[in-house]
Amino acid sequence: MPTIKEWILIAAFVAFVLIPVCWKFWKGWDRPSLSSLIEMKRRISERDTRDAFIEEDAKIREQHRLEAERELALRKAQPPPTVNKSVLTSAFGNLGATDSTGTAVLEGSVAQEATNAVMPVDNVDDLVASLDTDDIVENVIPESAPVAVQLRGDAGADEVKWDPTQEGDDWPEIGWT
Repeated sequence: MPTIKEWILIAAFVAFVLIPVCWKFWKGWDRPSLSSLIEMKRRISERDTRDAFIEEDAKIREQHRLEAERELALRKAQPPPTVNKSVLTSAFGNLGATDSTGTAVLEGSVAQEATNAVMPVDNVDDLVASLDTDDIVENVIPESAPVAVQLRGDAGADEVKWDPTQEGDDWPEIGWT
């Protein structure tokens, strides 16, 4: 009967002989068949064709979008066709009463009088001279004026004083600090 060492040597020899034999059969059976290779090539070509059609379709849609955008820009650039005054007059006449400008007057609206708010002036110098400017005090700055400091052309730099400190706070509930 063989000893343990001999059994180990026999098993190692069988393994060294069987491993390459099994490897060769496994690789032979693991490879795809000719029909499966043809099917894979067919699917790859179909995928490539489908991707090409999708890409071309995207290009065409982008071109259509750009053309529509261009047409819209051209439409916006062109003024609307002019309408004859007679057409407008008849259209407003169908609505009801019209005023002197040809605009329709709605029911219940207040009629405007045709008086001019501005009277024509022949001589502007006479109008300026007729203004009463004696009551205007030059030193008083109105509190509602948008300008806080009023400077005169004859004022010197040392006459203008700026006092940034104000004792009264307008909104004490805010808590500015």
